[in-house]
Amino acid sequence: MIPELSKVFTRIKPEIIYVVNRSDAHSDHRYLFEAVYSATKSFRQPSIKKILMYECLSETEFGFPISEHLFLPNYFVDITPYLDQKIEIMKVYASEISEPPFPRSEQNIRALATLRGSTAGVLAAEAFQVLKIMDKE
Repeated sequence: MIPELSKVFTRIKPEIIYVVNRSDAHSDHRYLFEAVYSATKSFRQPSIKKILMYECLSETEFGFPISEHLFLPNYFVDITPYLDQKIEIMKVYASEISEPPFPRSEQNIRALATLRGSTAGVLAAEAFQVLKIMDKE
C-alpha cells in the first residue's frame, strides 16, 4: 500500500494530509495510518506542510484506553457555518449513521462539534492532532 500511496502523493503534491487516528478501534484505520505516515516522510514528499490526525466517531473513542493511544486534539477548525452541511453529507453514508446512543448519530455528531467548539471558543469545531507542521514558502 505504501508505494501506491506514494505514487498518488507524488502526482498530486498535497500540502495537507488528513489521516485517521493511529489508535482507532477499527483495524483498517490503524493499517491505513501506518501506510500514510510512512508514505509521507519528508524526504519522500517535500510538498507536505501539515499532517493532521482526525477523530472518527465510534472508532477513536473506542480505541485502546491507554495514554499513548489517546487522541489529544491541539488544532481546531471552526465549522460553525458548515455543520448542517456536514450532517447532510454524512447522511450519504446511511449505513454508517444510526439513532442515539450510536456514536455516529446526527445528535452525537452535533454534540462532538459543540464540545470541540467549546474548547476552541466557537459554536462548532472539528479537532485534529498535529503530527507535523512545516512552515516553508
